[in-house]
Order: sequence, then C-alpha cells, then structure tokens
Amino acid sequence: MKIDLHVHTVYSDGSGTVKQVLQTAKAKGLDGLAITDHATLEGYFKAKQYCSGMLVLPGYELSTDAGHVLVIGLEHLPPRKSVLNYEELVKWARGEGGLTVLAHPALNTGKLGRWIGCKTDAVEVLNASYPLSILVKKGLKISSMLGVPGVGGSDAHFPGSVGDAYTVVWAGDPGFEDFSIAFRNGRVSYNGRLSPLSSRLRIGFRYLAWKTLSPEAF
Repeated sequence: MKIDLHVHTVYSDGSGTVKQVLQTAKAKGLDGLAITDHATLEGYFKAKQYCSGMLVLPGYELSTDAGHVLVIGLEHLPPRKSVLNYEELVKWARGEGGLTVLAHPALNTGKLGRWIGCKTDAVEVLNASYPLSILVKKGLKISSMLGVPGVGGSDAHFPGSVGDAYTVVWAGDPGFEDFSIAFRNGRVSYNGRLSPLSSRLRIGFRYLAWKTLSPEAF
C-alpha cells in the first residue's frame, strides 16, 4: 500500500480543500493518506463524508518542546496544554492506541537525545517539502540512530504536492488494523521525491505566515 502520511488542507495551513486532496491522491495512484492538519481533525472528518475508495487515516501534527510529531490513528486530540511535552505526547498516543511519527526531524536535530530516550514509532526520513535533499540523508541517519523505521510524507500544503513522497506499507488488508500492525512491526519504507523547488519555497512562507496568525495551533 502507498500511503501519504503527511498532508495539510484548508483546515490548517494548506491551500487545498479536502476534496482536492483526495482527488490528487487518487490520481497519483495512492492507496490512502493521513490528513494531518495542525492540531485539528476537521479535515479528516470532512474526508469521511466522501466515498473516495481509499484508506483515509485520522491524524494531526502537533508542536512539542522537542519538535513536531504526527499522531496517526486517533479521532481525538490530547489534553490541551500551553506547552506540549514531547515525551508525554508520545506516551499518551501509545496508550490510546495511536501511532507517532517524528516529523521533518532533520530541521531540529538539537533534540536527538530526547528522541532516543523516548522513541516515536517511526521517523519521517523523506519529507517532500524539505528545502534541501541533504536533509533526507540526515533523516535517514536519525532513523538509524533511533532504531525505528523510516517513512515518507509529502507535507503537502498544495493539492498538487500530495503523493510526491509517501510510505510503502506491507499490509495484508487495506484497513487501519492491518496498517497499524505492519507499521508497528516495521514493514514500512519510504519512496517518492522532493516537491518542485517553487512549491517548497511557497510552503515555507505559508507556514511562517500561518504560525504568526495562529500561534495557538502550534
């Protein structure tokens, strides 16, 4: 299965509607995706209203005191705090039955010690929105140091970027249960490419603007 684990929509700092995101994912041959807007599940619940024929996973991206974390598989958010502790979030998500992915870690390697002390289920090695390709190698090194699988995601903020990078999952059934089992057992890898440079630059500016306007989401 080809799953894009990192997608944003208009419900946070993305420009694409949920329908546009689903249409692009299907056109690019994906088997599914996780809608991971910042600190909200609105995009995911909107996607559930469409019969897309794909596996749509609940997810969200949260900012912690040790970097960004993707939480996959839960239809509820953690208790709200002014500063979200990284270790607490990882343990909370695991206790709730969710999966965690260290998002674009090559941009924040100063927290490596904490990541090793409390490991997520996977590390986002290939983020299609990385400004430089060398960051993919750094992500791979982090994955190796933590001893957890490396996955891929587009980090798409524009519909056309969906599926530029994705995670390959070896699961027997196209449902969340088999996906989760395969994920936890390390039967995953990453594939794809970086998005075009123009898209990556636009994403960077868009993120900074959104963070300024909606700091409570981060």
